[in-house]
Amino acid sequence: MGRALRDKGGNMLLIVELDSSSALPGSIENGVNALNCGLLAESQVDIEANVEKFKAEDGRTYGQDEEYEGRTSGVLMETSKLIADYIAFGVRNKIHLEIKYEGLKGGKHQEVFKVVDVTPQMHFKTPGGTKAMKYSSTAIPPEQPVTFSESDITAIEAALNVNIRAAGPITINAGEEHVIVETDL
Repeated sequence: MGRALRDKGGNMLLIVELDSSSALPGSIENGVNALNCGLLAESQVDIEANVEKFKAEDGRTYGQDEEYEGRTSGVLMETSKLIADYIAFGVRNKIHLEIKYEGLKGGKHQEVFKVVDVTPQMHFKTPGGTKAMKYSSTAIPPEQPVTFSESDITAIEAALNVNIRAAGPITINAGEEHVIVETDL
């Protein structure tokens, strides 16, 4: 049972710019069109539902409408010029593939893949700089399924010098905020 319960995350967050058809660029370069965000102090991945109930004068609910918003937020521990510039300026008016390693969950490696709009921001703090740089993104559920091939995953790994456990293909379904991929230890 001890392997199934873990409170710590995975400490990896990657973003790679996508074109208007949600495809990866021809070449990927850290700090130019992609970013290995470095170490994380804390982070979370959410889908929140906003529910509007339609009540008549008699007080009874006759219907409701739901809207969903997927978000990732966290605190980056590193504040290099490369990271600060990319999060402040490089993400503006662009969409990205976000890959977040969640660590071990239920005895398996868990990674979350989503198409996102990253919030441009920068926050330096001294002392306490290792818990100051904010990160936030909002999921953009694709209108059509988006698939990243095994060669796409390999290209991201090579460019950002990381190990992505999910080999691909990875598909984010139409209308969904993300896909969670689990791989064996």
